[in-house]
Amino acid sequence: MGLIAVTILSFESCTKNNTSNGGLTSDATLTANLTAAIAVVASTELNKASTADIQSLAVTNFDSIKRHHSPDFLGMSGNMMRFNLPHISSCATVTVSGTTFPKTITIDYGSGCTSGRGPKMTGKIIITQSDTLITAGAVKTIAYQNVTVDSMKIEYSGTITNLGKNLNGNWVISSTYTQKTTGRNGDVVTESYSDSIEWISGFGTADKSDDVFYKTGTGTITINDTLKFKREITKPLLYDNACGNIKSGTIVLTKGSDTIVTDYGDGTCDTVATVTTNGTTETIDLSTFRFPDNGHFDQHCHGGPHHGPGPNQGGFKFGF
Repeated sequence: MGLIAVTILSFESCTKNNTSNGGLTSDATLTANLTAAIAVVASTELNKASTADIQSLAVTNFDSIKRHHSPDFLGMSGNMMRFNLPHISSCATVTVSGTTFPKTITIDYGSGCTSGRGPKMTGKIIITQSDTLITAGAVKTIAYQNVTVDSMKIEYSGTITNLGKNLNGNWVISSTYTQKTTGRNGDVVTESYSDSIEWISGFGTADKSDDVFYKTGTGTITINDTLKFKREITKPLLYDNACGNIKSGTIVLTKGSDTIVTDYGDGTCDTVATVTTNGTTETIDLSTFRFPDNGHFDQHCHGGPHHGPGPNQGGFKFGF
């Protein structure tokens, strides 16, 4: 789910010189595979935060906020307020259509909104909600309007549905979405996914510290309209906010005979995952999306600040 936590990707480092004589060389194939792997890891890491954002925003009692905090505290005017929820820029203006459902929530970044160390964002995110998301059958839609993040164009539309409780007594949320990210140099990554989230704890509260959930699903990721990979979560991804990173689970990308496997481990809380392709396995840092310096993958996909431009000027980048 791309809401709030948006994947911001630039592909100068991994996608240049990917073609030779009208096709992919073996080196270029590896580079393309690593490009897709990094894009999926970045998107997955950032979207774990956005899932919590969507849920916490859904259970926030706006009337209660207005009653217990002065207008000066929230910067409110009527239904307007400055949002201080994590991952929602404090400079964004949030408008709530009313106190009854269905309702519309608009997060407006204006012509340029920069908060703290985050990137500059523009445009609006429009959320429509049939009922509070903790109600079985509730449907939420999300759409981006003219959204850019640090000059990256982000196009997004998605639907989230509460399917009720499963046999284990846990809430299950289904989501479908398409997100298209256009980088500064014109490279485009399009992701289309259908996922299912089983909440183990924290679903009924706006506090994100108690969030624990599993995610499964399938979809595709396409790079520059030419390289299309199937994406499948073959082992459920375990998100535990007490850890801060995905603790376990496996994502498999396939394109023809190529297979790229990202494994988040056995449940231990750490900051790395492994990526396996073409018979080689290396770790990837979940905060920088970089492979170890001078490794085999590093030679084909320079994604970090030690190679060329800084982390805010080239390579793979991300932010909230």
